[in-house]
Amino acid sequence: MPTALTERKKRRSLRLPVAVSGEDARGRAFVEHTQCLNVSGGGLLFESGEKLLVGTRLRLRIEIPEPLRRHFGDRAVWQTGAIITRLEAMEGQTVIRVGARFTERARG
Repeated sequence: MPTALTERKKRRSLRLPVAVSGEDARGRAFVEHTQCLNVSGGGLLFESGEKLLVGTRLRLRIEIPEPLRRHFGDRAVWQTGAIITRLEAMEGQTVIRVGARFTERARG
């Protein structure tokens, strides 16, 4: 059964809390609590204050609010792996936008 994160039709503008963990550009482990800006069946876009590199593998833990859980297989938490595919610096901002592609099937 398709869910909001497995449908590949289009990006959905959803601001959901997400915990991102992995290694920064210096190889140091980090955990950052941020939010996604949009999500599709193939990945998501989130903001980060970390110095990251394209190709970095991440772990994502996305919190799903109760009203949206039916779209996410009734899961309260969506956990998956991802790889950074795009980094976008924003003029005058200290955060970057990070595009990440899911690399595994999500689990709750």
